[in-house]
Amino acid sequence: MKKRFRDRNHRLGRPINKANDELKYWRLLWRKARRIAINLPDKKWCDYWHTHFDWKSRGKRSRFEHRKHIRPLMFAFARVKSELANQLTPYQVFVCIYPSDPGSDAIYVHTPNPQTEFPTTFEECEFTDACPSLLMGLVDFERCKVGVSKHQGETCYTIIPR
Repeated sequence: MKKRFRDRNHRLGRPINKANDELKYWRLLWRKARRIAINLPDKKWCDYWHTHFDWKSRGKRSRFEHRKHIRPLMFAFARVKSELANQLTPYQVFVCIYPSDPGSDAIYVHTPNPQTEFPTTFEECEFTDACPSLLMGLVDFERCKVGVSKHQGETCYTIIPR
């Protein structure tokens, strides 16, 4: 009887298939984007509620990898906008994308609340009609505006609905 062992190349005695792990990662990320739900009536209010789509900062590997993570984020943005469209409570939904720190990319929901000012004014953002190359083909400029700002010396793109 062979003795099975664990090492960095095996999981529970079976070889790891890196391609399957990669597929599983993307399947779970897109599932998160498809199933995102805010449930605003249950929450009552949101104080910059947000969720990230690249917790492990895999987007730092390459620009291509970062753009692959922005796709499900923008899909979730569209879903959240459509979910909240029929809400009576005023709300703001926006996306922040950090070219140098993909792990910080997130979708935000903000409503009137006792803790922070509403609405957010985005005064630090300079809204432009020119699409940053990182977002080319990922943002619909007919439905969204892109603002560029500096946060602690880092560039940040803020995407808000028109």
